[in-house]
Amino acid sequence: MRNYTFILIGLFLCLGVTAFGQTDNDDVQVWNQNSFEFPLVKDNDRLSGVVSNDFRVTEDVSNLDDIRFGFAVKYKVTDNLSIAPNYVFRVSRVSGGPDRYQHQLRFDVTPSKKFKNFSVDNRSRFEHRANTGGRDDETYYRNRTRIRVPVKKDGKTLFTPYISTDVWLDIQNPDLFRNDAAAGISRKINDNTSLKVFYNYRHNFQDSPRHEHAIGFGFSFEID
Repeated sequence: MRNYTFILIGLFLCLGVTAFGQTDNDDVQVWNQNSFEFPLVKDNDRLSGVVSNDFRVTEDVSNLDDIRFGFAVKYKVTDNLSIAPNYVFRVSRVSGGPDRYQHQLRFDVTPSKKFKNFSVDNRSRFEHRANTGGRDDETYYRNRTRIRVPVKKDGKTLFTPYISTDVWLDIQNPDLFRNDAAAGISRKINDNTSLKVFYNYRHNFQDSPRHEHAIGFGFSFEID
């Protein structure tokens, strides 16, 4: 167990050194991401609804210019496979200009596997972004792999470090668009509430700023 924890901490430090070593065309941000999951059908724990919000302060932590609200329908096909169609409404506030609106249509397929000391999940996401104001729409395929290693004491999970990488492919103009590398820790506060704190390094291959460093936190609420 300790070996896995040390590996995660080492990878987290490597991510931080690599990201903050970049100085050209960078941005420092703070993200707040929260979700609220609840059953859609009585006595059916495989089908649930998820309401989410996402607030991002960008431009070197000076401007709240990215606000998102979403809703998903999550279905657990098996204990190791879930699917989730979802919709996200996004408002982008451009300095000195009008607000921009975006409608994101997503479909997620997430297989997962638990091992003795860790778990792995791999989310495939097909995402279409419909933009307003005469801007071209965008379509992406995203593949995120995440490894979680729970730290336990006397059989009880104290907290769970994790690392992930999320690769974005531009489908309309076939090319690598973006990569997100993240490391963080999640912890259950009680049976229905969890807190996560994380660092995300974003490398934009076709967009600006080229390097984004985000410190994030958020709560997850569940109703049985």
